[in-house]
Amino acid sequence: MHRAKVGVSPAIVAGGALMLRLVALLSLAAAAIALAVSLGQWQTRRADQKLALEAQWDAAERAAPRRLTGRELPPPGELPMRVVLRGEFDHARSVWLDNRQVDGRPGFWLVTPLRLDGDTAVLVNRGWVARDPADRTRLAPVAQPQGAIEIEGLAVTHAPRLLELGEGGSSQPLPAIWQNLDYDQFEAASGLTVARLVVQQTGGAEDGLLRRWARPETGVDRHRGYAFQWYSLSALIALLTMYFSVRAWRARGSTRSAM
Repeated sequence: MHRAKVGVSPAIVAGGALMLRLVALLSLAAAAIALAVSLGQWQTRRADQKLALEAQWDAAERAAPRRLTGRELPPPGELPMRVVLRGEFDHARSVWLDNRQVDGRPGFWLVTPLRLDGDTAVLVNRGWVARDPADRTRLAPVAQPQGAIEIEGLAVTHAPRLLELGEGGSSQPLPAIWQNLDYDQFEAASGLTVARLVVQQTGGAEDGLLRRWARPETGVDRHRGYAFQWYSLSALIALLTMYFSVRAWRARGSTRSAM
């Protein structure tokens, strides 16, 4: 007695393969949507952080200046902060930060340590001066106040940095032209102990220095734009997934009706 072989219908095989492809499509789409939404949320958080930074700068510029001494210096988390300092400039240990532009003109920022009471010094960005177009190493004559002086300014965590190749002049004896300001390198070159902040001096320009300070670029609109792109991509993936899923489901129904 022989048993008849039962064959599997090609329509059933085709329907099963179609179902597997549909499940794989949905799984990949869900992972892609989750990733795009996560990246959009990250960009949104970055924008919120930058907005908080802008609000912090607004508050610092409106606040009354705080008088600082060598024994009472703010931690980086409290900066920016309007401050008043009293001390003596150490002009012999000044640093001229190169390649700083104002209205398209190249020049220097003049950073000079202000010796406070005790052994502490604070680096003061006194302002900008144009560079000599004929000799970039020639330093313009600026006033050098002597004796005790009181200055006001905005204390920030560091001076903006530029792309630097090599040591950028930081191995030269002071006063010198440097590309960027580094606290450890300055202490090694000057023999001074400096606070981990820079005061952007405000006030008159009787000393021949221009004091026009720009806020750090936060890029809030850029982060919002990136967030919109990621959210749009996640919506597009969802719509395409729905479209192809409906097509696959209809094709599966057509296959079953043909059995």
